[in-house]
Amino acid sequence: MILRRFLPVFFIMCASVPPHHAWASTKDNLNKVESELDQQKQQAAALDEKARETSEGLRDLRQRLIAATAAFQAKEAEQEGLEDKLDELTQDIDAKNKALKDERHKLNILTDALIELSRQPPESEFLQSNLTSDHIHRAILLRALVPRLSAETETIARDLTSLGELQTQLAEQKHLAIVTQENLQGQQHDLDQLIRTRQGLLQRTEAQKEAIARQLVSLSSEAKDLRQLLDRVTPKHAPRAQEHVLRSALKPPVAGTLLHGFGTRDADGVVSQGLTYTALPGSPVVAPQAGRVVFAGPFRGYGQILILQHAGGYHSFLAGFGRIDADMGQEVGAGEPLGVLPVKSAAKPELYFEWRHNNEPIDPTEGIALSKSR
Repeated sequence: MILRRFLPVFFIMCASVPPHHAWASTKDNLNKVESELDQQKQQAAALDEKARETSEGLRDLRQRLIAATAAFQAKEAEQEGLEDKLDELTQDIDAKNKALKDERHKLNILTDALIELSRQPPESEFLQSNLTSDHIHRAILLRALVPRLSAETETIARDLTSLGELQTQLAEQKHLAIVTQENLQGQQHDLDQLIRTRQGLLQRTEAQKEAIARQLVSLSSEAKDLRQLLDRVTPKHAPRAQEHVLRSALKPPVAGTLLHGFGTRDADGVVSQGLTYTALPGSPVVAPQAGRVVFAGPFRGYGQILILQHAGGYHSFLAGFGRIDADMGQEVGAGEPLGVLPVKSAAKPELYFEWRHNNEPIDPTEGIALSKSR
């Protein structure tokens, strides 16, 4: 009786236990899942490590870029100084040549006069008893012209010596300018390589590139003028600028000469709302302050422009690029290169820079002076 009572339970238990091959299959599946999870964790860890290394590499690269650009700008300033010195020496040599030409002309006149007067020697005239006043005057003139002739000859000799020294200086300056230019070209190559490496680390997907292109087209087509464009890229409720931001230093956007200052009037009487610089062709343009690129590309008659958004409701507007090396949405540090001025230019190219707060132009001169004083 007892055996009959427990037999059904025993058969049920036996039926619920999987066969040996089923246990093996389940265990294999579990091991496979666990292995896949381990691989995913390793891949995720590797991606995190790669992202961290990329981030650290990018941070280090940006610092190298800023330092390399500053060194390049210093060399550019030296080159520009050499070119100014060459122009000055060339002008001095031209002036000396003109002065020598005038002095030679005077010397020729005096020489001709002396030859004319010397045709009848004054000594023989004094031996004659019938001296006329004309003969006496000629003798006096002859004696007066000799010192002047000597003085003119000495002046020409001094000017020739000075001209020779100027020409030697010019040759030395030209040689120095050539060496400096070759050095600049090497630095430019290294800088371009660093920029390409930076943009490579910031590589975007095709979808991201298309989205950025659509955004640029939308901004360019919908904004009728620069003010509307700035309105669209300016936050409606910018955070209040802190005192240290308001007083922060600004780096000059290019190593060049200030052509027009803030508030000056051009030939048409238009008041400038920014600063206009002239610089050497191909000069790098840098971020005046850390920020984010909110527009980069051509815009309605301004050529290639770039707008940076900074902390505290500040914006930089830069126009005059020959090439832009930054993309929309890219974060840049103060002094980090954004692009270059036109390379092929008959005259020194110009860069226009506006510094705006809550979309109103303000004079950036004080901030740039503060940067130079540090």
